[in-house]
Amino acid sequence: MRNSIWPRRQSSSLSCTIFSVAVIIILFLDVTLAIKCYKCSVMPPSDNKEMSKSGAQSLLCSKFDESEDFITDCPYSTMCMKRIFKLQLPRGEPIETITRGCANQKYTEQVYRDGAWHKEFTVEEPYEEGCQEDQDGSTYCHCKGKLCNAATDTPAYHTDTMAVIFVFNLMKYLRNVEY
Repeated sequence: MRNSIWPRRQSSSLSCTIFSVAVIIILFLDVTLAIKCYKCSVMPPSDNKEMSKSGAQSLLCSKFDESEDFITDCPYSTMCMKRIFKLQLPRGEPIETITRGCANQKYTEQVYRDGAWHKEFTVEEPYEEGCQEDQDGSTYCHCKGKLCNAATDTPAYHTDTMAVIFVFNLMKYLRNVEY
């Protein structure tokens, strides 16, 4: 009787180990890698740092094509942002401009410690997912998920969903494996 239980325990132990490693890898990636968002603006960037990265023309939203040139890391944000601004021209022609980037969530505080002032940064969660219209006629859309600020559709979470399905199926498979 003892021998028939041992392979099942070994299989269960192996399943738990694999599941634990998968969870740790997923958590490690989420913690260490910043969210990636598309970044572009209506006007060319004015600072040299952005211009030297990929050229001023490639960062214009009018040239936006979801290519790698428009991708940026957002270390102080957990969300992406897209601003849609509608303007009525004098002749009655409406125009719409779009700006994409990281959601502004970084809070900087000066703290006096050890006889000197130090900057401390925290990431706050002031936004909810979805779109809200502002008083100036702008619509601000915030979303969580890699590169979710691309199109006008709702954000897609294909990568996260596929990871969960993969881990679930892996665990299901490992439970059925007999040693």
